[in-house]
Amino acid sequence: MKHKLIFSLLVLVLVLSLILPGCAEKQAEKHVIFGTGAWTGDLLEIYVPKIILEEQLGYTCEIADLSVPGTWAAMGAGEVDLWTNSWFPNQIDMEIKNAVNTEWLGVCYGTAHRPDDVCLQFWSVPLWVSEEYGITSCADLDNEEFAELFDVDGDGVGDLLGCDAAWKCAAVNDDMLAAYGLEGSYEQKYGAEAMMMAAIEGSLKKKEPVLFYMYTPHPFFVDFPVGEEVFILDDPLDYWGGNATIYKFGNADWVAANPEATNIIRQMLFTSDAIGWSMAEIDARGDDAATLEAIAREWMAANQDKVNKWLEEAQKLAE
Repeated sequence: MKHKLIFSLLVLVLVLSLILPGCAEKQAEKHVIFGTGAWTGDLLEIYVPKIILEEQLGYTCEIADLSVPGTWAAMGAGEVDLWTNSWFPNQIDMEIKNAVNTEWLGVCYGTAHRPDDVCLQFWSVPLWVSEEYGITSCADLDNEEFAELFDVDGDGVGDLLGCDAAWKCAAVNDDMLAAYGLEGSYEQKYGAEAMMMAAIEGSLKKKEPVLFYMYTPHPFFVDFPVGEEVFILDDPLDYWGGNATIYKFGNADWVAANPEATNIIRQMLFTSDAIGWSMAEIDARGDDAATLEAIAREWMAANQDKVNKWLEEAQKLAE
């Protein structure tokens, strides 16, 4: 009996010796999961740090194809490590909800970093519609004639071509319709970015009246410049709170366990022009992983001094 017990203990020790090193290795593994918000404007700010973390620090990286609220919830739950494209003030309620388990990692791009790095959100109409009908403000829309003018689907209700229902801008658009007294005479049409852009661009090309939500940065304005093709409506209630700033956040546990990688993420700064450029490249070339990595590498090559500075500053923080 005693010999059997000793044998069993030896077997247990052997098993543990095989398992525990693997567990320790797994815990020490350099791994990161990036969240996304179902927008092509997310991707440069993911693929650039992905390349840096893989090649400079030996990380393996995953990209979780989620929505904005899905990424926030997953990051708060520890299932996503980084969210590098959080629009504020749009997402402030999600940040508050997940504040205990997330950490702010600084500005990614936008006005808080550089006053001239303008990221706007607004309602728009074609320039010719503004000129012909005298529509210059969101408040002007409270008019039965205009509601009929913007009735895209012929159901007797004016249409605002809005955004993805999972994006915070969809809720803000609905609130604006109510605040301007347009509820009942107008409704927001929701849809994925590609679908909404196709509908907006189709109306503009066909010279049809259309009321739509839009934002910058976006390659849309290359073909449809503000002041030439598009008119931005005044927003006297200031529903968008001025220019947007885009922030970076991380899961607090991941941040604590990965200080070197976190230092690099903290240093990253882009511009709205860079994001707009990347979106135009994606539109033209596709969004498969190889193409997205190629676009990121092209940006890095053109901005090598900036990337080097990020790495130098991150190293200083580590010292």
